Amino acid sequence: MTSFRTQLSRNGRRVSGTSHCSKTLCQDAPAAPKDLALAAFAATLYRHSGHSQIEFEVLRGSSPELLRFFVQGESGLRALADSAESLPARPAPARICVHFGDPEDIEAAGAYSAYEIQLVLGGDGDRSGNAALRYDPRILDEAAAEQLLAHFGNMLRDGLDRPDHPLSELSLLSQTELHRILVEWNDTDVSLPYEGALLHTPFEVVAARSPDAVVVIQGTTRLTYGQVDAAANRLAHHLIGMGVGPDVRVGLYLEHSPDLLVAMLGVLKAGGAYVPLDPGYPLARLESMITGAACVAVISHSDIVDRLFAQNPGQSGLLPRVVLLNRAAEALAAEPEDAPTPQVGPHNLCYVIHTSGSTGIPKAIALRHSGVVNNISDLNTRFAIGPGDSVMGLSSPSFDMSVYEYLGITAAGGSVVLPHAGRAKDPGHWAELAATHGITVWNTAPALLQLVLEHAGRSAERGATQPSPLGNLRLIMLAGDWIPVTLPERAREVAPAARFISLGGATEASIYSTIFEVDKADPTWASVPYGRPMANQRTYILDDTRQPVPPGVTGELYLAGAGLAVGYLNQPDLTEERFIDWSCGPQVRERLYRTGDLARFGPDGLIELIGRADLQVKIHGLRVELTEIESALREHSAVKDAAVTVEPDAAGSPALVAYVVSHRGEDPAPAGIRRHLMEKLPVHMVPGAVHLLPAMPLTPNGKLDRKALAPAVSAPRGARPVGPVPPVSLPDGSWEKRIALTWCDVLGLDEVSADDDFFALGGDSMKALRCMRAIPEITLADLYRHSTLRALAAYLAAMTDDDITTASKHSQD
Repeated sequence: MTSFRTQLSRNGRRVSGTSHCSKTLCQDAPAAPKDLALAAFAATLYRHSGHSQIEFEVLRGSSPELLRFFVQGESGLRALADSAESLPARPAPARICVHFGDPEDIEAAGAYSAYEIQLVLGGDGDRSGNAALRYDPRILDEAAAEQLLAHFGNMLRDGLDRPDHPLSELSLLSQTELHRILVEWNDTDVSLPYEGALLHTPFEVVAARSPDAVVVIQGTTRLTYGQVDAAANRLAHHLIGMGVGPDVRVGLYLEHSPDLLVAMLGVLKAGGAYVPLDPGYPLARLESMITGAACVAVISHSDIVDRLFAQNPGQSGLLPRVVLLNRAAEALAAEPEDAPTPQVGPHNLCYVIHTSGSTGIPKAIALRHSGVVNNISDLNTRFAIGPGDSVMGLSSPSFDMSVYEYLGITAAGGSVVLPHAGRAKDPGHWAELAATHGITVWNTAPALLQLVLEHAGRSAERGATQPSPLGNLRLIMLAGDWIPVTLPERAREVAPAARFISLGGATEASIYSTIFEVDKADPTWASVPYGRPMANQRTYILDDTRQPVPPGVTGELYLAGAGLAVGYLNQPDLTEERFIDWSCGPQVRERLYRTGDLARFGPDGLIELIGRADLQVKIHGLRVELTEIESALREHSAVKDAAVTVEPDAAGSPALVAYVVSHRGEDPAPAGIRRHLMEKLPVHMVPGAVHLLPAMPLTPNGKLDRKALAPAVSAPRGARPVGPVPPVSLPDGSWEKRIALTWCDVLGLDEVSADDDFFALGGDSMKALRCMRAIPEITLADLYRHSTLRALAAYLAAMTDDDITTASKHSQD
């Protein structure tokens, strides 16, 4: 079904050919003054499209009149009718028309062919109340046409009864439709295991039942439930002695490791809430997260903790207390191995996860035990997860998908397999682990599955005869980003027995809120559907005035139910803005989270995600506020103004692109700007391409014109002119040639110059991961710091004492 939001955004493009229209009558529509009927139709189109400016032609006899309505939700039907503006005739007829007259006479005259949509109302003296809608079936299907006409009848009836009542509150939907959308499609109440329990309780149950079962594997380390539970209990007693209790936050500055699982459980058993701190994040961001969450302590290792004090050696003011797990063995061994007596309930905090913030400061989202337990229990029950199942821990601990990997599958008696230190971003290593350990559950963003599928495909091309490394998968769960329509079938080629699950939601609603199983992808899909609400959760799609929208009409997605977070720590204004109390029809004082996602219902309640209503985007499954990147850019001493957009790269994947206006007399290099951002933002938030503009393009009213940013640039600065690489610039030496082959493969190029910049050629953080797979000697940070081929080769040569003579001739950066 084509929504009116789409239809009315076509800027007047006409559909060629004569339409074949069908008639739909509304027998009980009341006779009404023509001006109020026209206003009701304009209001109906407004409620269906979201467009406040509505234009259509009116035919009374043979002379058409073009009317314009500026619809505001707070005005009434009478006021809207009085404000109708008559416009001069245009050469081309309007696409929408209202015709007063007998439908049969109009059809005989052939008056339908000029319009895509035509509402026919009775002429003078007609008291039947009949209405007909003629439409081009390429624009509306039969169900959408009948729905539009019925909603016009509802709007007209209510508007006649309450002509001065706000249009946004007039009845568009029938009571039957309202009940279906609000109640029937949200009939998700179900009793699940561990209802009312704490997040760590299921782990304790498994540990008591099967203490010798293996729970976590990393390299040669294999720990049992009993070992981890005892270690977590000792840590919990230690933390309680440090003052950790209900809702007290403790930072976890740890890499993927068994110690991370112990630390999570230890904090939870002490009654506190853990705060993941990714060691890969810049120091400034980590400091903001620690202070913003008011962490009373940080759990870490001695080999990485010093970085937190790198700018203030010897200063202890940043962290009140630090627990170094590899140095605190003696102190922890003296603590009891039995679990502390719980001091918290299901509505206390269990963890705080930070996401990108539009103000330039990360948002700290505070989650409750009850919501997370509900979601984990739903997944484990729905898919019969249990002993014998295993998942790889690939998601960053700062990303809430990691909660299922560490605390979800272990709640069911399964195990988590962790990548070796230093190989967490190597798809080849993931494939090895999947094959070695018989991984049964995959739980990542779509981009990571694509990486391992690419690796498996390359292995097959090289003639590898061993079984598929993903052949034991029985469940693939993807979330956090758009899922390509072709991905389910690609996955089944290497994991034929796996169920393919699309999960949606927000960190503010405890991991996942919607679910859709892909049995067979429909080639007509624009993307894999978002799904339906999960157990004890609810979804609503509302318009700008928070009224439910009909199926097929785009609105903003709101989440409700058991999973909702407490809110944003120490940000009451933001919490009040995003978490609201709402009532409509049978739903009274429902607490909602406003996602900012644009979506629409299908006729059967299936949710389709359309895009965003704000400047928040997803890059490879990670939430990014463009305004946070812009704020960091403006902190560069040479930058006067900045804007960031998301644009498709050569493969059609979303990529961050920065546009910068420098201060007079300054000429900052893109590589220098990227290095500046690397000190402030996680790597996935650093734009690959940086363009310098003389000025920002503006709209006529003086606002930034984001759509005009890309056309304002002819080529990225640092990009090589189109054409063959000059002989003098051909890669030379083993490192340069090896890098050049990798870049050509990853970026889809025939050749590259030794002076080419990886990011100017279209590189980004995900393509950098592909480079790391081919050249394991490099890291993400290396590529951002040494972004030209020649500079990267010189760096690698210096690091490995190899090819120094050739590479050092042209070293830079």
